[in-house]
Amino acid sequence: MNGFYIAWRNLITKPLRFFFDILLIAIAAGLITITLLIDIQFKDHFEKNLDDVDLILCAKGSPLQTVLCNLFHIDAPTGNIDLKEARVFLNPEHPIIKAAIPLALGDQFNGYRIVGTTLEYFPWFNLELNSGAYFKKDLDAVIGSAVAKELKLALGSEFLSGHGLVTDGDMTHSHDQQFQVTGILKQTGGVLDRLIFVSISSYWAMHPVEDEEGHPAHTQDIPCIDNRSLKDKEGQITSVLLSFKGTNIQSLNFGRSINENTGMMAANPAIELNRLYELTGSASELVTILAILLTLLATLSLFISIWQAMEERKFEIAVLRLGGASFNKILFWILLEGFILSSIGLLIGIFFAHILLTVLSSSLELQIKYGIEGLVFVKEEFLLFGIGIGLGLVSCLIPAIKVIRRDIHQTLSS
Repeated sequence: MNGFYIAWRNLITKPLRFFFDILLIAIAAGLITITLLIDIQFKDHFEKNLDDVDLILCAKGSPLQTVLCNLFHIDAPTGNIDLKEARVFLNPEHPIIKAAIPLALGDQFNGYRIVGTTLEYFPWFNLELNSGAYFKKDLDAVIGSAVAKELKLALGSEFLSGHGLVTDGDMTHSHDQQFQVTGILKQTGGVLDRLIFVSISSYWAMHPVEDEEGHPAHTQDIPCIDNRSLKDKEGQITSVLLSFKGTNIQSLNFGRSINENTGMMAANPAIELNRLYELTGSASELVTILAILLTLLATLSLFISIWQAMEERKFEIAVLRLGGASFNKILFWILLEGFILSSIGLLIGIFFAHILLTVLSSSLELQIKYGIEGLVFVKEEFLLFGIGIGLGLVSCLIPAIKVIRRDIHQTLSS
């Protein structure tokens, strides 16, 4: 008779016990899977989006807030800095700095953030056009693929930006001048797909600086679309992203020098992300500990279930042995029950963990903000499955050996 059939029939004779064991295994496997997926994707997302940014120059405030705002666009700016104070770091001949990109942040359109920057931004972050062209003058806008799709914008579409990062439904805080879409970027699968890019001078046009009499303090006649065009300009920006030519004593002390000798703050993305991992690590560890406790409980429950099952079937096993069934064959059938139970519970838990994370990712925009999605499989899941199967087999091994080694005649006579 087929071993799988025998094992399956033995399991479903006690459906309540069978269901409870699978439920415990599935919950434990699901929690561990969700923890793995979130932890691995979270770290991969942030590390991938560093893109060689060694330092961020910005207004003094929270360094972590600065990194989240300027690199991942999930927080508010700490303030503005004066361009003339940061201009020296935009010099292409700087002895330490390999590349620098200015950013102006603080506006949005229907919740999609508008990033004022220069043309150097696009190759740095490997952004390519799907159609159209990059901005060439003020009020030209290059939009991410998600912005184009979700807001149904096309080349030539016009829109009004809103002041601040919170959507204003009645547009009472919208600007008067309209942006026009000149380019649509290829999809990247990350937060950059949800951004709108304009020139630095477009931001200044939206936020003119006035003198004491209410007149414009300066005018920007020539659009500032690249770093060179900022050479003699005046205005405020949010930050400057820096990449160093190499790692040496000067680059290592660069951030400290900025913090001590200027009115700006230097935030190191790598250091701040490590702090972020420490903050989120406690919650992750708590879930992991809970999952481990559930795993131990599921293993104990499976052990007790198999033990009880062996006690109930001791006469059946004795008859099988009396009929010529070998020790190894009976042991194989019993271990097969543990394998089937563990496999079903693990597969159900892993499957529903992916489904739940997919739903949460869509409703909470986890994929866009943190790079977390449900339809991703990591190699650690295979290790989880293997460990789960191993625990299931070990749970069956002790009660199986105990019942098989019983004296046949004593068992039947009792």
